[in-house]
Amino acid sequence: MKSFLAECRRRRVFRLAGMYVVGCWAVLQVADLAFENWGISPFAIRYVWIATIIGLPVALFFGWRFDIVGGRIIRTDAGVTRPDLSLHTADYAILTAVAAILFAAIYGIGSEISSIEEPAPQQTATMPADPRSIAVLPFSIDNAGQSDIAFLADGIQDELLTRLSLVGALKVTSRTSVERYRDTTIGIPTIGRELGVAKILEGRIQRSGDQIRVNVQLVDAERDDHVWAEIFDRRFTASNVFAIQSEIVESIAAQLEATITPRETRQLTLTPTETMPAYTEYLKGRGLAESESVESLTEAASHFKKAIEFDPGFALAHVGLADAYLTLSANFLAGMEAAESTALAEPLLMRALDLEPDLGEAYASLGLVRQLQNNATAAEEAYRTAMELRPNYSRVFRLLGRMKLRQGLEQEGHDWLQKALEIDPYSIPVNFDIARFDDTNGDFESALERYRTIVEFEPDYAFAYVYIAAIHYLAYGRADESLVWYQKAVEHDALSPSLASAQAIAYLEIGDPDAARVFVERAMGMSPRTYWPLWTSLLLNYYVGDDEAAERHAHTLLEVYPRHWGALKYLRNADIVEGRLEVAASRYARAYPELIEHEKPLVDQQNLVPAVDLALVLLHLGQTERASDLLQGALIAIEPLPRLGTEGFWISDVQAYALQGHPDKALAALREAIDEGWRTLSWFYLDHDPNLDSIRGTAEFQRLRKHINTDMAAQAIRAEQLRASGDLKL
Repeated sequence: MKSFLAECRRRRVFRLAGMYVVGCWAVLQVADLAFENWGISPFAIRYVWIATIIGLPVALFFGWRFDIVGGRIIRTDAGVTRPDLSLHTADYAILTAVAAILFAAIYGIGSEISSIEEPAPQQTATMPADPRSIAVLPFSIDNAGQSDIAFLADGIQDELLTRLSLVGALKVTSRTSVERYRDTTIGIPTIGRELGVAKILEGRIQRSGDQIRVNVQLVDAERDDHVWAEIFDRRFTASNVFAIQSEIVESIAAQLEATITPRETRQLTLTPTETMPAYTEYLKGRGLAESESVESLTEAASHFKKAIEFDPGFALAHVGLADAYLTLSANFLAGMEAAESTALAEPLLMRALDLEPDLGEAYASLGLVRQLQNNATAAEEAYRTAMELRPNYSRVFRLLGRMKLRQGLEQEGHDWLQKALEIDPYSIPVNFDIARFDDTNGDFESALERYRTIVEFEPDYAFAYVYIAAIHYLAYGRADESLVWYQKAVEHDALSPSLASAQAIAYLEIGDPDAARVFVERAMGMSPRTYWPLWTSLLLNYYVGDDEAAERHAHTLLEVYPRHWGALKYLRNADIVEGRLEVAASRYARAYPELIEHEKPLVDQQNLVPAVDLALVLLHLGQTERASDLLQGALIAIEPLPRLGTEGFWISDVQAYALQGHPDKALAALREAIDEGWRTLSWFYLDHDPNLDSIRGTAEFQRLRKHINTDMAAQAIRAEQLRASGDLKL
């Protein structure tokens, strides 16, 4: 190495390298300064860098082999006696090649530089905000450390939003969307752009004894200029608090040149309650209800009840209590049966409307009651009345959108959800419903991204965790991964029997009935007559062969949910074995009369699974023509549906083809389903479903069944590893 370095020094390679680096630095500096003046894109500088890097080894090779003496190129002295330093043929060839390479490089780089076009600046076409759009930021307080005044500040901000939303000429952003700007350092213009509003209302509250001061200012979001400001000093009473809010709303409407109708004026002047303790209890209840867990809703209901006790004429407290009952009966909460929740909620809402006939919130909740009572016409009428009374109430748009989706009117339902999202872009429930829309339409990646955003913003929103789990299991075929997310759902709502039992299905999928039993029994202990505890208990008993218990739960499930496909299917299977075909047919006729009573069965996306199951019964009864109509109708109904996911058709096409006598089509569809990721209740269908009897004995069916068994065995091993590491708990 020493001799090599000495030779490099003798041949002046180091000096050449130093000169090359200095020269390149000078070239780069000139290029950096001159390109813009010469009209060359600054992006071309990278090609100069590339040229200098490529040229370094060429320069070093030149310095090793050649030297320049007296203005001509000679070979470097090799250190031998009387060296021949003249250039030989090989040297001329080398120099010619180097010159050609340099010329090609310079020409190529020059062409690249000349062809570069400056990228056009991106134009962000932002629509100007509606001049009558407004957001009310969380109020700050001067009495630091006083929890009562902090609580009141939230209540005043919330009530201000409610009253502003009464004015149809204003576009008001909901509280959920502005909550993220609490104690923020983000500037007003940025907040305005993010929320898409023209005006921002800021407020500060101070309390001293029985006096309260509310300082508010309206700011033009784009210019960050004050439009209006006012200080309200009042004695601290409920009526004064509401009076201040009404004055603020009227002043804002005047500043924004928004017309207030006579009906809106009457609503603004109403005092919801004169009793401060009632108002305080109401605010506590409303805050707790937002998490939508069994625990928070149960506690919220107790606060609403106290508010009503303090003031029986407090209409909004009646609505709050009704909403708590209605949400408790939601499918994945199951803290209350749907029939019980509507029975409790309806008189509360009617009482609220007796007290305040123009209460939009009451009409919105009444619409949900009518919807749960299967009266879609009355539900929509109530929803539209609520929209007229509360044009900025995002919840009513959300509820109507959800109803339309359930009716199969997807575009209309999605449009209503988007309207709710415009009013309240950061609303957790609205974003959840948008995610569910993507989920049910097979856009699992978009849904998963939105679900994860929801839990980042609101970690206690258990619904999002359970549907993340459902995507992993029902769409991706990963029962093991779903267990992690099911557990997170339970951690954030431990009192929901549905969340407690849902993961039992995934445990059955990986062949662990003992673990499934833990969750089923826990859920049945919480609520023995609600959907998920009954359904998972039926499946568990079916899996372990306890037919008596499975049949009992199937009958109970049909008492609570008369159209439940799984309970009907289990009882149908037993009836076929026992030869009770007329019994099975009559049971389907009661649950789905549209499949029996019409000349042609009315098969749609809501009844396609029972249609296929009924077809087998009718085939046994010799009613082949109606059975054929049912199967064909089911195949048509699945065409627009995704195969996988909570609303997927799974392997209904496989069953229909098998019953039609098309084994090749059935096996091809089954192979397609398994390749796409279908694993949902695979043991239930592949081992026990008589719809598949015609293909169960084929070699291809057995091969596919073995493939799933191998996959589930691997997932069972991973689940055991997760349990050993503590990531999964029983």
